[in-house]
This record gives sequence, C-alpha cells and structure tokens, in this order.
Amino acid sequence: MDASTIDVAVWNIEADGGRDGERRDFALDILSQLGDGGPDVLLQQEAKHSREHGGQLLHATEKHLGLRGFLAAPNPGVDADIATAVYLRPGMFHVAEQKPRAKPWWLHPCHVQTHLGVHPVPINFVSFHMCFFDADQRLTEAGWLTTLARPGMVTIAAGDTNSYPRRSEPVTLPTWENVTDRAHMVQRTYLDLHGRRHSDTRPDGTLIDAGYVDLARHAADHLDGIEAQDALAPTAGFTKRLQGGAQRIDRGYGAGRAASALEHVEVIDNENTRAVTDHALLFYRFHRARLEAVATQAAYALCAT
Repeated sequence: MDASTIDVAVWNIEADGGRDGERRDFALDILSQLGDGGPDVLLQQEAKHSREHGGQLLHATEKHLGLRGFLAAPNPGVDADIATAVYLRPGMFHVAEQKPRAKPWWLHPCHVQTHLGVHPVPINFVSFHMCFFDADQRLTEAGWLTTLARPGMVTIAAGDTNSYPRRSEPVTLPTWENVTDRAHMVQRTYLDLHGRRHSDTRPDGTLIDAGYVDLARHAADHLDGIEAQDALAPTAGFTKRLQGGAQRIDRGYGAGRAASALEHVEVIDNENTRAVTDHALLFYRFHRARLEAVATQAAYALCAT
C-alpha cells in the first residue's frame, strides 16, 4: 500500500459472484492485484448475497482485501434485496457514520461518511445502483445525490447509472430505431413533451449541473497521459448487441473539488474481468495529500455558508 495515494475501485460484480461465491474468489484476486496491494476503497454494486449467512461474503471480502465493509440498508420491498457495498481501509479512514439510505431509491445506496486523517469535514463515499427500468426514477435518484454536493461537502459517488453521459464521447449512443430489444429501448430512454424518445442522459446532466465532476471525463480532459478513448471506454453491454452494444454506464463522480486530487483513471476490461461479471472494473487513484487539502478547504466553505 502506498500511503501517498488513495486507490478507489468501482465494480458491479454480477450477482455478487454467485450465491456460493463461485466467481467471488476470482473477483477478489483481481481486486487484490490493483495498485500496490489492492484498493483502499471498494464501491461494489450487486452485493446480492453479502447479507446472507451472517454476512459471510462480506466478511470474506474484508479478510481478503484487508478492508472494513458496509452494506446498504435492507430493501425487502423489491423483488430481490440487491445491496450495494462500501469497503474502506482501516487506519486510513475513520468512519463517522453510516447513513441507512432508502427512499427514494429503487435499490438502496450504501453511504458512509468517513474522516481522512484529522480533517474536520468528512468525505462521503456512496456506492449506488440506479433503477434499470424507469428513467424518471433514475432522475429522482440523481436528484437525491445532489444533496451530497452542497457547499462544504466532499463526496465520491460511483456505480451503475443505467444511463448515459450528456456530453458526446468516443462511443456513440445507440440508434434506438435499430435496437431490437424494444423493452430495453424504453428502459434507457425518456419521452419529451412531444412524445419523442431520447437517450436518457438526464441523471448525468443533473449531477454535472449540481457541481459533480465526472471523474473519467476530468481525466480525459486534464490529466497527462490519459487518452479519452481509454478513460471514456465502455463499461457494460459488451455482448448485448440487441440492446445497442457497449456503453459507459458505470461512472464515478466527485463533488467538493475531489476531482482536483485525481491522478489516474483506468477502465479494466479483459478476459479475467469478463469471466467474473458483465461490467468492467473502474480504477481511480487520488493523491492523498491533495484530497486532505480538499477536505480542509471544504471546512472553510462550510463556515462561509
């Protein structure tokens, strides 16, 4: 572990690697090879079985990666209690509070407030999984995330948005009249006032307008050695041609100038990751001292408001 950096991994591990963990150990092996000894923060989606058997999969992940894990609040009101999870490196982070977030989300996000060092303003880490079938629900969920972008707050939120970036990117959005999975077309679009369908970019637009920064876009625009086609590479849909093909639906966002501490972004998509899940693994590296400075500056912004 390099004490001068903070490595953050974001991964939608399909069905939690299986009820019996048949793909889970492989996923943990991949994660443990990230950076210098594994990530300091893991934001996981589809932690579907991590609550079962007294949190057996949760604790196995903690032991394998040397992290402390948290799960979203139970969600018995949906077809399946598909949790999200946040894992943090003890000693580096001092947990202030885990927020049991529920409404208005279809799948509950995992939100942990943590202090980095002795700095007074906590950093919010949020692992989220937006609704896959309802564009209006996703817009509401994005609206909730804006509550963590108010002045004086520092937030790193990431997950599966089930929607698209507002700005044009190297990968073009689907041409919906050619998409044969019409249910998917409806799920990933919204109707305007004239009854016309558009690709759902509204959650991304909401977050950007509220002050969040798309970390991959920031890397492509501002970090040396980071090419747009690499930082903005697709993250899911690799084999789903009937749904319009691969797109960048998994994204990480920073609020409160967190992006200013970003050093590196990587989309890891290879035979190993595809053997685990249908989503790429996202990797973000932050400069620790700069992120600590961001937390200090946020304290002054909080006092000013």
